[in-house]
Order: sequence, then C-alpha cells, then structure tokens
Amino acid sequence: MQIFIQIKAIFVGLFMLLFVLVPACLVALPFGLRRRLLIVCPVWGFFSSVVLRYACQAHVDIIEDHRTEDYRGVPCNGIYVANHQSYIDIPLIVSVYQAPPIMKKEVLNIPLFGWMAWISGALPVSRTSTSSRRQVFEKAKKRILKHKIGLGVYPEGTRSKNALPKPYTEIKKTLLFFAYNEGIPVIPTSVYGTRGVLTPKGLVVPGRHLGIIVHQEIDPKGYKTPDAFAEACWEKVILGHDRLKAQLAPLNESLSLA
Repeated sequence: MQIFIQIKAIFVGLFMLLFVLVPACLVALPFGLRRRLLIVCPVWGFFSSVVLRYACQAHVDIIEDHRTEDYRGVPCNGIYVANHQSYIDIPLIVSVYQAPPIMKKEVLNIPLFGWMAWISGALPVSRTSTSSRRQVFEKAKKRILKHKIGLGVYPEGTRSKNALPKPYTEIKKTLLFFAYNEGIPVIPTSVYGTRGVLTPKGLVVPGRHLGIIVHQEIDPKGYKTPDAFAEACWEKVILGHDRLKAQLAPLNESLSLA
C-alpha cells in the first residue's frame, strides 16, 4: 500500500508537470511579464490543487481569504508574507494565490524548474551581494507600485525547525521595512499542517489536514514606525497559525510536529 501511494504521488506530479505546467509556460514564453502571469497563474493554482489532493492525498480543511477585491486579481498585488513549515507550503499557498517569489539566484540554474520560475516572474537575488539586493528592491518597487504585480516572501528565511512560526525577533525584516517605507500594503498568510505531509526522506504521508488563512492587507499608513508595522504583520501570521493549529491539530494527532 505504501509503495502504491509513493508511485501514485510521483506519477501525478510528473504528469501534471509535463502535460499541464510545462505546456502553459511554453505558451506564455513569448509574452511580457503581465501577460505571462495571466496565462500561468491559473495553471499554477490548478497544478497545486491537484498535487495536494491526489499526489500528497492531503485534506485542505480550512481556506480563508480575507483580502479586499483590489488584492484578489490575477496577478495579485502587494507583498505577501507567510510562515514556512515545509516544501508543501508552496502548493498550499499557490492553490489560493500566485505571488511571484524572491528566491536565491542559484535556484534559477536548476534545469526546467529555474526556467519555469523565470516564466512565472520569480526575482533572483544573491544573499551575499548588497548590489543584488538593491536591484531586487528596485524591481520589486516598480512591479508593485507601477505594474500592480505582487511579490511573495518568507521572512523566516528557512523552514521552521519545530513547525512553529519564529518569533518576531528572529525573522528577516528587510522587506517589511521596505514595504513600510514605500507605502506598500502587506498581506500576511498563515499556514498549518504542511510539515506532516512528507517524511524526512520525502515520502508522502497521506491523510494530513491542512489549513491556510490569507489575512486582509495591512496598510503601513496606520503605523508610526517600520518596526511597529512589521511586528503587526508578523503577529497576524502567528495568530492565524495558532488558530489553525487549534482547529486542525486534533485531526493530526499522529504528526510528531503538529
């Protein structure tokens, strides 16, 4: 039974990748960024939903989206921040909204995946280069303020080791401060349950219960300092995670890191 589950996960993932996602990226290739996103974002959403349901065999029990209409379009607008539990965070989030991410430039060198990331608007950055980070901020500013194209980031930097959101004092605040200084609203996102979908060896554990809350956008105009704004954004992420955990943890009692 376990072998069948793993084979099914691999088959579904490869089928969706090769016959759904790659063709959509090929169709989008000749166009500019906005047109590319209009083509690939809905496909990414469909791909992610199928992978969660049929490859990971997970139950997404809670989906809450509190954004106002101005932030629900395709492509979405604003800066999106979320806690980071697992690789499965990505399909869970993308099944609800598609915000091109900031990612390490090395990722774009990965065959096929790097190409699809570029088609989908990912912004590469070198973590060790000040000039690279400055260029990313300028591109992000132009995208969000001029073209109304959003951006997705994980302020924790890496996946949480205990499946809990890191405290505010331990997250990377640079982009939150950037949002405050440029007057860009931030949309906090809380995820729960993704840590238990895969074992440490990458095997699928079927039947996990997941949840996601996309909070209403937070406007920096209501805060006196960048730190107060950044802390308010991250507090939303933590509160949402705790609410999801309270509702879903009893259903995931077998998770060692529930």
